Amino acid sequence: MRHGNILALVLAVSGPGSAAAQAAPSVATTLPTAELKALEAIRKDVWVNWFTGDTAALRRVLPPELIAISPDGTPWQTLQQTLDGSASFKAAGNRLLSVAFEGTTVHRFEAVVVMFSQYEVETELAGRRSTQRGRATEVFVRKDGRWVHTSWHLDTVP
Repeated sequence: MRHGNILALVLAVSGPGSAAAQAAPSVATTLPTAELKALEAIRKDVWVNWFTGDTAALRRVLPPELIAISPDGTPWQTLQQTLDGSASFKAAGNRLLSVAFEGTTVHRFEAVVVMFSQYEVETELAGRRSTQRGRATEVFVRKDGRWVHTSWHLDTVP
């Protein structure tokens, strides 16, 4: 049976009332301003704490299940690898000069928030400045009355 015939058969069997034929419901909601500001502050704190080597502060908001995808080419990092990377960055003498976010879009799905943004980080090592720009997708989960930063995926743009 050819692919076109298989598709026709599937559509005929599933009928017009199937989930495949219906549009997905809108599940994203907005956040109250105060809650959005709190999440933006947590996000910025995580970035600042990573670049300044404050692993104690990172442990307070990053869960043991953390999955972090960075633009460095590794598949992903665990919480321990993320903490080690932060400490190594600081130990090498690197210094954070600034971190900024633009174009943030937020999708809320009950106790989960996905935050999409563009970022720019400026650092310095031995007097040499470096700027990294890219896109970030970050996931937050509300647990026991507070937001936990469970994962991120970063890329870079020239």
